[in-house]
Amino acid sequence: MTEKFGTLESKINKLFTYFITGIIWLSIVLIIAVIGSVFDIIFRRWNDDIGMFIIIVIAQILLIFCCTALIMSFTYRRKQKIRKVMINEEGATFYNSRNHIVDTVLYSELQHSKSSSADIYVRNTQTVKYGKITLIVFLRDKTGEMILKNIDFNFEYVILSNQYELYRHFLKGVQRFRPDLEIGRQTIEQYSLTTEHPPANEWGTFEYIMAAFFLLVVLAVIYAFIVIIKTLV
Repeated sequence: MTEKFGTLESKINKLFTYFITGIIWLSIVLIIAVIGSVFDIIFRRWNDDIGMFIIIVIAQILLIFCCTALIMSFTYRRKQKIRKVMINEEGATFYNSRNHIVDTVLYSELQHSKSSSADIYVRNTQTVKYGKITLIVFLRDKTGEMILKNIDFNFEYVILSNQYELYRHFLKGVQRFRPDLEIGRQTIEQYSLTTEHPPANEWGTFEYIMAAFFLLVVLAVIYAFIVIIKTLV
């Protein structure tokens, strides 16, 4: 009897997600505080040095632009961006924060590659398990043209705790429902597709580096906040 192919849903790492969100909003607040202090300097010293006054005005404009761009990138169409993915016997279905379907990648739609040695393979910027990874597949568009598509479980401003398992589950589905497609050898090894159980989740070099980086960011933000407060006082 064939075992039923289960459904796997993405899980948000709330700790890291809230941390990143907090850092972004704190950065916005700090930039606004700096803008306010610069305005104060402009009104108090605008006639002391015209050259310096012009430099400060230009810097102020750049600060306002950066703050506006940061707010826009963080809030623009946020409810429409991908926040969840579910992988089942049909393929991968992506949802936004309103639980509306944004995109689907079905196993039945996957195509054979004409230009690559493998029909499905990973593209990653790091060699560790939780690096920046996308899965490359081939589909046909509405005109019948062959296109390359990235399956990306790196959601914007959202950190997933089971990203590795999601890629592995999708690839397991390819092996089961589309055995005619060839998965890259490196991809098979990276996701342990020849075994039934994935490797245990253990912190590697990348995880420790990211933890140290986040700690440095927190310290830097706290220091910047203290400096700005002293400047204003």
